[in-house]
Amino acid sequence: MKLRSHKPDRLLLGWVFALTITTAAPSFGQTPAPTATQSLSATAALNGTPTPAPVALATPAELSPAVRAVGIHNSNGEQRDHHEVYVQRGDEIWVDVHNFRSWLDSLGHDRLPKNHEIKDLILYLDHFPLPGVSPSYWYEQKYWTPTAVDSPSQQYTVTTVGFSLVRNDSSKPGWSHLLNQPVLQRKVLVSVGFANGEEMDTAITPEAKESGARDQQLFLTIIPHYRTAFGFLVILTALAAFLVLARRTHIIRDNAAPRRPDGLRPYSLARGQMAFWFFLVIASYFFLWIVTGDMDTLNTSVLGLIGISAGTALGSAFIDVSRPMVSSGNEPTVDVTKPHLEVLAELKDLQARTQNQLATLQKARAAISESDKPRLEGNEREQNEMRERLANYRWQSVYFAWPTWKGVMYDLLAENNVISFHRFQIFVWTLILGIMFIANVYNELAMPQFSATLLGLLGISAGTYVGFKLPESKPQ
Repeated sequence: MKLRSHKPDRLLLGWVFALTITTAAPSFGQTPAPTATQSLSATAALNGTPTPAPVALATPAELSPAVRAVGIHNSNGEQRDHHEVYVQRGDEIWVDVHNFRSWLDSLGHDRLPKNHEIKDLILYLDHFPLPGVSPSYWYEQKYWTPTAVDSPSQQYTVTTVGFSLVRNDSSKPGWSHLLNQPVLQRKVLVSVGFANGEEMDTAITPEAKESGARDQQLFLTIIPHYRTAFGFLVILTALAAFLVLARRTHIIRDNAAPRRPDGLRPYSLARGQMAFWFFLVIASYFFLWIVTGDMDTLNTSVLGLIGISAGTALGSAFIDVSRPMVSSGNEPTVDVTKPHLEVLAELKDLQARTQNQLATLQKARAAISESDKPRLEGNEREQNEMRERLANYRWQSVYFAWPTWKGVMYDLLAENNVISFHRFQIFVWTLILGIMFIANVYNELAMPQFSATLLGLLGISAGTYVGFKLPESKPQ
């Protein structure tokens, strides 16, 4: 391809003319040098490669081998001249590599891998190699530096290399470093290199640089906004529906337990534990799919946790079915839907009035003749009713004297109105393992692998809880 050159013949022109003359005819017989927009033909490595777009001229300081530009390749072509480039897993990006062959020469024989062509390159993000993320296309263009009076223009090569940001078996270790402790977006360093660890210098760094045409930063979107918002909206809707059902129905209540002072059945620790692990696992599974794209993230530890919680609830249900339905105290005589402080005040007022009625009956008994047995028996019966009401009011007053949140905690930790250590033990173990579960999913992007010893310890706690329900299931 024949190219023109705008380079003046400095041998024929003097210093004065060099400052004033802006164009000159090319020297006869001299090999012409191209300008910024007149480059050699690009050589595409794959069929159907898009037509290369012109890039800005490099300065002499930029002639050293390095990655100097990055962008996205999509149906509209290659997007260039963006100072901030936003990509995510699954996108196709390109990088401009300046003077690739010169970089190979600088490695020397010892550091140069056996396979060292452009097709053997891999992508580096934050200095982590991504094996398996290989070029999907590439092409080269040749450019010349601007003409200067004191130095001739120099030719340099820009190799545009395209990569698909895929997460496969080979690239998973590198992606794990990039995606763990995920945030919405993360600025990353971009480069290329070989699988043996040789990485090219890069100008695409997370640090902000001075303004200019080549000031670029790459933002890796780790948590996609719309998919994440939609998925967690579904999970939160399910959780909200579950909380409403838990409050208004017996979905996690102990149907065979004595009624509480407010007339409702207490919450079941075993069923609550099963619901806890269900929502924790399903939310973690969706989160890992959003960040990593993996659908096979469940492991034996997760199955063990779900199995232990399900077995605990099943064993508790068998024991509950085998015991008779019992109740404690009378049905509440106040509106228990009011705030618990108002309920408590009303109960104390009823307790005071009942106490006065009992005192009145006791005084009336003194005026009844010993021979009038029917009146004596009636008075005694009324006094017993008053005493039973007083006992019921005191029992309900003690319950409603607790803050509201302690009402649920009391259900989970108490059996027959007695807080027991074996319930406290399984509650604490479940809470601690849940915290460890969340931390591992966030930091390692994987479901935790609990040891058989730890799962066995949780199973012993669950077995102890079920075992203690046998004597506690007998009505007092």
